[in-house]
Amino acid sequence: MGYNDYGNRNFGGNKMQSHEDKSFTPKSVKILKFYNSDNKVITELFDKTAQDVAESFLGKNKKGYAIGVTSSQLRKIFDEVKRFEQLLLVSPGQWEKQLPYIKMIKSKVAYSVARASKEKEKAGIYKNLEDFLSSSIDLIKKEEDYHVFVSLFEATYGFYYEKMIAAGLKD
Repeated sequence: MGYNDYGNRNFGGNKMQSHEDKSFTPKSVKILKFYNSDNKVITELFDKTAQDVAESFLGKNKKGYAIGVTSSQLRKIFDEVKRFEQLLLVSPGQWEKQLPYIKMIKSKVAYSVARASKEKEKAGIYKNLEDFLSSSIDLIKKEEDYHVFVSLFEATYGFYYEKMIAAGLKD
């Protein structure tokens, strides 16, 4: 009769029960461009790309259970992005004044991600969120770019919500 790592008797003999790590963090999706060579919005941006980004926000913990960015965390960031869109629509001519504050969303996201990543097994999926948002915001040079980004984020949010429900995650 053997003993396990905790000093308890192992009645099954010397064989230790192994616990396979089933954790999984999907690959990060960074947005490299919004437009194709004809300066038109990339056709797949709001469909295939948005789905890929949404999938990168879901993973599995060590036991193989689904984990993901919380919908409330994603909603908080999305609301901030939409707030600027509304401000630009209501007050035309504000682009130059608002652009620095739009770029500041990256620091707010970094802060939120750092706080949320305290759960080590979720750190990778939150890093994917940060990579998506930071790479997208880096591409914003003019107001039209911002509106494309908002549409991409909106499509991603919609696909993520669908995937989150399918995975059995709730807030």
